[in-house]
Amino acid sequence: MATYTNDILFIQALDSYSYDLEQCIEKLQYVLGGNDHAGASNLMGRIYHEQLHDYTNAREYYHRALCIDHEYVETYYYYSFLLIDVCDYKEAEHVLEVGFSLPQTDKARLNFIKAILLEKQEEFKVAKTHLKNSKHLALNNDYRYFIDNQLKRVNEKIKVVKKSKKKQKLKKIRANITFNTMLD
Repeated sequence: MATYTNDILFIQALDSYSYDLEQCIEKLQYVLGGNDHAGASNLMGRIYHEQLHDYTNAREYYHRALCIDHEYVETYYYYSFLLIDVCDYKEAEHVLEVGFSLPQTDKARLNFIKAILLEKQEEFKVAKTHLKNSKHLALNNDYRYFIDNQLKRVNEKIKVVKKSKKKQKLKKIRANITFNTMLD
């Protein structure tokens, strides 16, 4: 019976997340004060991450959620974004690998997150590949449209990088060229 009550309180907290944080936190504290609950720990991690920008506590709650239930898939999505935000790319890569290994995760969503990770590391071409995979695996048109916009953004970054590389090459060439003038 206690688990059922905790699940109801968790659903109420999830429902009130982002528009009534006080009520959300109050219900989460009740749930977390009793038994371990992966969803409540994940949501508390989101509050610390997205609302309070307290990355240390957010990381602890996400980690706790994974320890409680390593198959609670929502944690893989949000925890990997936190790790990207704090530039812990190696750990983010590991969390995504585990997420990809679980059959119940949304592979389109994980590919998108992987693309964001690669983009932060300035590996734009590989990020583009993961965005295309995400689009291929997407199951609704709104998400596909969103991914199309992300692809456009990454393509623009690739163009900017190419232009800057060309300019750097020209500067090197110009620096190596010496002109013979009458003053020499």
